[in-house]
Amino acid sequence: MQRGKKSILNATAAMLLTLMNGLLGMVVTKLVIDVFGSDFNGLNSTASQLVNILLLLEGGFTIATNVAMFHPYYAGDYDRVNQILSATHKTFRKIGIIFLGAGVAVAAGYTLVVNSGLPAELIFTVMMMAIVPAAFNLFFATKYRILLQADQKEYIISLITLLTITLGHIINIILVLCSGKMWMIRAVTMVMAIINSILIGFYVKKHYRFLDFKAKPDFSAIQGTKDVMIQKITGVIYNTAPIVFISISADGGTLLASVYAVYNNVFVLLKGVMQGLIDAPRLGLGEMMATKKREEVWPTFKLYQFIVFMALFILLTTAAVLIIPFVAVYTHGVSDTNYEKPIIALLLVCITFFEMIHIPSGHMINMSGNFRISKQIQIVATITLIFTMSAGVLIAGIYGILCSVLLTAIILAILEIGFIHCRFFTKKIKSLLGLLLPFAITAVPLGILELKLLPKIDGYLSFFICAFILAVGNSIIAFVLGMLFNRQQTMEAFTKILRIVHLGK
Repeated sequence: MQRGKKSILNATAAMLLTLMNGLLGMVVTKLVIDVFGSDFNGLNSTASQLVNILLLLEGGFTIATNVAMFHPYYAGDYDRVNQILSATHKTFRKIGIIFLGAGVAVAAGYTLVVNSGLPAELIFTVMMMAIVPAAFNLFFATKYRILLQADQKEYIISLITLLTITLGHIINIILVLCSGKMWMIRAVTMVMAIINSILIGFYVKKHYRFLDFKAKPDFSAIQGTKDVMIQKITGVIYNTAPIVFISISADGGTLLASVYAVYNNVFVLLKGVMQGLIDAPRLGLGEMMATKKREEVWPTFKLYQFIVFMALFILLTTAAVLIIPFVAVYTHGVSDTNYEKPIIALLLVCITFFEMIHIPSGHMINMSGNFRISKQIQIVATITLIFTMSAGVLIAGIYGILCSVLLTAIILAILEIGFIHCRFFTKKIKSLLGLLLPFAITAVPLGILELKLLPKIDGYLSFFICAFILAVGNSIIAFVLGMLFNRQQTMEAFTKILRIVHLGK
């Protein structure tokens, strides 16, 4: 299958997974808040984020293995592939066991410090039911995921996950409506995550007959794990610290964590859709970097960035206008805490913008094997994040934390984009600005105008009608901007998509 078609399949499957998981997840969250209260929702959301912190133990081994696999896999050197996978197999078995042990300790410690009105035994149980499936995934399934990623078949992972997550959400909806217990919600999620890992392993064993995990492991082939580790540290602090800090703070607790989680879930959904688009071509870029000269890759990377910026303009402009009306409708009737926080919404819009624009450059750094450069950038970001977040939480609470995250996103964008467009591809900053600025400059006045023209939204029907009209309108504006300022990239993007769709028929 051609690289372009795989990228389209990966993007489509990832966005479908994100949409279904996000929408059904929000239905479950709403039911949980209504039936069990914001306290339990805040705990549930925090448990997931603490698991992400523990995943630091993975140490960047997945990305480093992906890069090591590209050349031997596409050269058909399956002996070499098996040697790398054997090393991966042994490493992740150890990581899975260590993760489980560390998880028990973290669950016990968090139970002692969390600011919640829930019973301690329930808190510990919920934490463990989040930790166990993640440990099982590391121990059993990660090596299979890596092979699918090397073959650019992430859509298989997404489709299997879509099946298990959708089934889990449906069961949870039924449980809540039928007066199920609190702990059952997390138990269903745990069981489905374990089934997901088993199904991925079964698929790979059936379709990749050359697999031999008994081959002599070659640990030396997997370079850069220490350099990638700092990326994971930054990412974990960046994504998980806000809700963890909030849940244990005296003036916050799991109630405020629930408020933050509702806003964050909306943006996680939006970022997940964008991430599906952004991540899908990254493995193809890795293959190109392994087989082509650097200057031959630039036109493809330029087009890739243009598509990302156009999609971000459409999605984020629409979201900025609708986020507060959506939260008002979504939390209507909830009285245990106030969910309407416009400043949180504004900060998350800004954070999402700066997060998304530098991800293509970050992928290029990793897929080209420049882990040391990434490490240097991430060290700067991590130091900034730790110091500003520590000060921010003391000065302004949740708003100080989010300002710290925003500052870090801006620094990461400047450093990663700067490296790729000044050093990796030389003298390309002007070209980048030509792609980005028409969308960025137009978005602010357009959003303000749309906010003034937005009619009153008093229910889901009026919300979805407004969302559809805004999304279509913003898409037309994005196309016009593309044709005015970047006609060649706009035509290339549509031509490429049409060609891939035609070949897929």
